[in-house]
Amino acid sequence: MTCCKSSSTVAAPHPLDPLTTEEVIQTAALVRQDKGEEDFIFNTITLREPSKDIMMAYFGWDKTSPKPETVEREAFVIIIERPSGNVVEAIVSLTHNKIKTWLKLKDVQPTLTMDEMNEVEAMIVKHPLVAAECAELGITDMSMVYCDPWAIGKHLSIGGERRIMQAFMYYRLSEEDNQYAHPLDFIPIVDVVKNEIIEIERIAPRDSKFKRPTIPMEPHNFYPEFVSDKYRKDVKPIIVQQPEGVSFKVDGNEIDWQKWNLRISFNYREGLVLHNVSYQDGDEKRPLFYRMSLSEMVVPYADPHAPHFRKHAFDVGEYGLGLCTNSLALGCDCLGTIHYFDATFNDHSGRPFVVPNAVCLHEEDHGLLYKHTEYRTGRAHTVRGRRLVISHIVTVANYDYACYWHLYQDGTINYEIKATGEVNTHVLAEDETPGPFGIMVAPQINAQHHQHFFTMRIDPMVDGPNNTIAQVDTQPVDEPVGHPLNLYGNGFYPKTTILKDTIEGQAMANTATARFWKIINENKKNPYSKDPVGFKIVSHSNTPLMAKPGSVVETRAGFASKTLWVTPYKEDQLFAGGFYCNQSNGEDSLPHWTKERKSIVDTDVVMWFTFGVTHLVRVEDFPIMPVEICGFTMKPYNFFTCNPAIDVPPTNKSINKSVHAFEKKEEDACCNEIVTAAA
Repeated sequence: MTCCKSSSTVAAPHPLDPLTTEEVIQTAALVRQDKGEEDFIFNTITLREPSKDIMMAYFGWDKTSPKPETVEREAFVIIIERPSGNVVEAIVSLTHNKIKTWLKLKDVQPTLTMDEMNEVEAMIVKHPLVAAECAELGITDMSMVYCDPWAIGKHLSIGGERRIMQAFMYYRLSEEDNQYAHPLDFIPIVDVVKNEIIEIERIAPRDSKFKRPTIPMEPHNFYPEFVSDKYRKDVKPIIVQQPEGVSFKVDGNEIDWQKWNLRISFNYREGLVLHNVSYQDGDEKRPLFYRMSLSEMVVPYADPHAPHFRKHAFDVGEYGLGLCTNSLALGCDCLGTIHYFDATFNDHSGRPFVVPNAVCLHEEDHGLLYKHTEYRTGRAHTVRGRRLVISHIVTVANYDYACYWHLYQDGTINYEIKATGEVNTHVLAEDETPGPFGIMVAPQINAQHHQHFFTMRIDPMVDGPNNTIAQVDTQPVDEPVGHPLNLYGNGFYPKTTILKDTIEGQAMANTATARFWKIINENKKNPYSKDPVGFKIVSHSNTPLMAKPGSVVETRAGFASKTLWVTPYKEDQLFAGGFYCNQSNGEDSLPHWTKERKSIVDTDVVMWFTFGVTHLVRVEDFPIMPVEICGFTMKPYNFFTCNPAIDVPPTNKSINKSVHAFEKKEEDACCNEIVTAAA
């Protein structure tokens, strides 16, 4: 394994570069000067990205405006006043070293932070009410009691004016024991600002014939110290090497690879963001996407009984994917020759902290790119493809999500999520069953069914800033078998529908018509097909939201109710569930932005694309879950004039050092040589 890191001596930040540690310190100092002795915490200090108009001129895509010589660096700040809990937004000019705006808000709740979660857990495990509950369950060693503080979702009697969390309680037999094997049956509801318990809810068995459950004490572990004596003995090493180095180039946060050029950034909320994605087509650098990120997630659970209806985590907006990111380990999370990018955040005091190796960049062999064998002569022409992988991994309480952007040599872009970690568990009374809403993964341990929805925000600029979205459905011809226009009955064709406005721009996946969508530029035509140039978007990970219209989940997470939404570009619409989605009622979210009919034809549009999985839990998902993979793909669609990867050279065994696994056979032909003709 080898790795490389960005140089510590860098030029002035690019306008889209995340804040440096020095800029976080500068921002916090300016805010403290303004606030004086008031008691408050820094919830967020992050880059305020320059406006799209400025950056389009900066990148050279807007030919009507000159490139700005300088772009003002600004920080966006959220503080929470104590003890009131009131929220203040500030914009700080780092260029001019001053506060530009100061806005006080009420009844909104920003992203929850790790500082808050740690404070809540420390308070809960020392609280006498919690100790009393544990004593009734036969637990006296409070050092082995843990909790996962969750966003409350929607509390039926406490509104958004109070910052509250719910804490799911667990026990451990030892410090490294798997707590999800020992779930407790009560949930403290906590005022986060005051750091005090409001109430404690019992999770009662649904059938009153069952008494309060005893806590299962059988261990179910997966760390090496518990299971290494059972490890398989026949796993031989796979070593990935690039003896001549990597094929990509990195300049700060700019990446060049195989005709691709892009920038990346990393923030507290979305985590990894791709900017200014383009592809070199001959002598022309063609713009594709201005900005792409995972805008929001929701994980609704199936059990309709209290308190489980509150379990529908917005992992982006309520917790911040960036704040939950892992520091990746060489040879474990990424394999091969690796380049890492660090991430910088702030704590409650406004001090910066760095997550090293937050983003991994590397190349992977991806099997066949294309192949053809001339059956007459036996000549095989084989070209292997590779992909560039840009990834980060987050841990949100029990779940882990590995998030991968893949770029391919033929112009394809793929986004993939591998969901893993541990399923959320709930204790059952002896002889109690989970009912239809979960499965017993071990005695008395119920893992509830749930769904995962991921909504991407894709800001396209396919061959220019003005794009249109088209829906493509494949359907049989209308004429019956025997008709002159369908004599043998096999006719079918693609029906293309231009989505004209924000009402038509709300669409669902449809496997019956092999539906996909295209981002097209109606001002640029392919010289051969005569169609507008475009990119198609498709997913094999489409699942409907099971929560009913009007439910708590659907009201707050209505963005998950459709596969596709299309909106005109609006600078402050970045998050499908709204900016302040924590404890929200869903009024500032994608479904509300699209109620009014607005044109989305040949203009600056944003595509919101949702994919996901319905996770009907298996026993095999416990004690740790093998990855569940989902994602989507975008491919050039009549964008080029031929296969853009036709110039990728073939490889052979002398280059990739492939050998026979067992006995040495006589020398066989290379994959691009002429061999004996087929019989």
